Amino acid sequence: MFFEIIIAAVIIGMVTGGRFSNLSQLNIKFIYVIVLAYLIQVGIDFGAPRWEFGGYSYLHTISYLILLFALVKNRSIPGMQLIIAGSLLNFAVIALNAGQMPVRADVIPAQMAEALASGKGGTHGLMTGETTLAFLADIFYIKLPYQHQLISIGDILLNAGVLALIVKGIRGKTQ
Repeated sequence: MFFEIIIAAVIIGMVTGGRFSNLSQLNIKFIYVIVLAYLIQVGIDFGAPRWEFGGYSYLHTISYLILLFALVKNRSIPGMQLIIAGSLLNFAVIALNAGQMPVRADVIPAQMAEALASGKGGTHGLMTGETTLAFLADIFYIKLPYQHQLISIGDILLNAGVLALIVKGIRGKTQ
């Protein structure tokens, strides 16, 4: 859903009179750190089903610490406060649940639930009765025409922040 938010934000920004080139004025600090955190998470999701490695949960937690460092350094950028809040909520539930985002098993395909139950879910794991902060886990099921997706309260805040950041950036309202 993240990429859909980016596309919607660009369209809204352009339709409301902004210019795509205005995004260069955002002056995001430590962008390479944000990219590194993202690449770690993609690497976990790619590697977990394929290789046995007990450190994925630690890498996931570390990726959030790296990400939060960079986000806080950019806290004055419009929309960043929502991105930080969403990331903190996601980090809290992940850190308190063995480095994995809990997922509701009752709304995902059985094959996916089996993969998560086997411990090969990468950044995700099955929600159980012992899940800490379950209300912050991936509990909302979104049906898009081309995919179904579970999201969390943190994801909602994060996406709202990304939407605000891009729309305001395109419109040149970065202060």
